[in-house]
Amino acid sequence: MLQRIRQSRLYLYAIVVLMVVLAAGQLVQAGDFAPGSQQDPLVTQSYVEQRNEQLKFYFEQKLQEFDSLIQQMGDRITALQSGSGGVQPESTAAAVLEVVNVPAGKTLTGYAGTEIVLRGGKATAVQSQLGGLADLTGARDIGQGQIIPDNHLLLIPRTDGRGVKAETDCIFMVKGRYDIQ
Repeated sequence: MLQRIRQSRLYLYAIVVLMVVLAAGQLVQAGDFAPGSQQDPLVTQSYVEQRNEQLKFYFEQKLQEFDSLIQQMGDRITALQSGSGGVQPESTAAAVLEVVNVPAGKTLTGYAGTEIVLRGGKATAVQSQLGGLADLTGARDIGQGQIIPDNHLLLIPRTDGRGVKAETDCIFMVKGRYDIQ
């Protein structure tokens, strides 16, 4: 009986040693990644240098694009500052309200979609064959020769010669393309 107990202990020790060896083998195999592969948690110096070069190239390219854009905007500003009197270039139609002074006797003619607000002075409407100015504030149409109310938002619906004639020196806020004649 003692012999049996010793043999069962021996078997038990053999099983425990076998399990430890198998578990250690699994752990060693779990850490067996090829260097530089996606599973390898460590990176090499050459990989870091390669990524740095890629990022450097990307940022230099973006910097050149921004420099080019800044140069274009500077050219536009220069062109607008040396501008052409009261004619606003087609490609740079104002996206915001611009303050425009119109001397007495001159006419401000708008293009389709131009918005006009009379801020000071006295002006009358200039209409075309298709109608007058849309007074968005007063919800009405202003016909030929009618007085433009102060601070009313006017809209030029078409490019057909509609606008406003300054009876006295006037100050307008204009959004969009226009000509002063």
